[in-house]
Amino acid sequence: MAMYTHLVNPILSGVLLATLLLGGCAAPAGDWVKDSTQPLQVDQDKYACLQQAQQPFSYLSGSPGWGSGWGPGWGPGWGGASGYAGVQTNPELYRACMRARGYSWQAQ
Repeated sequence: MAMYTHLVNPILSGVLLATLLLGGCAAPAGDWVKDSTQPLQVDQDKYACLQQAQQPFSYLSGSPGWGSGWGPGWGPGWGGASGYAGVQTNPELYRACMRARGYSWQAQ
């Protein structure tokens, strides 16, 4: 693992840079608007829709379990598996929720 550490920083830096550049283009500038709605109500509706649009996800790569690395039955997790789990926002659900509450998207 130590011999690959010199590759990790440039790779992670490249992935981070690409994510930031693509992320900046992903959402057009603008806001959700609804006639005669107070700013506090808009914020509350945005928050409620954001909560509803959250979806769990997970990713697993490799072969987890016993005996898939050194030989049969040698230690837990030596199969080289890696993964992660979390929550992400489903943008389609978020937009549908805001529209259902009577909002429309106004680009700047």
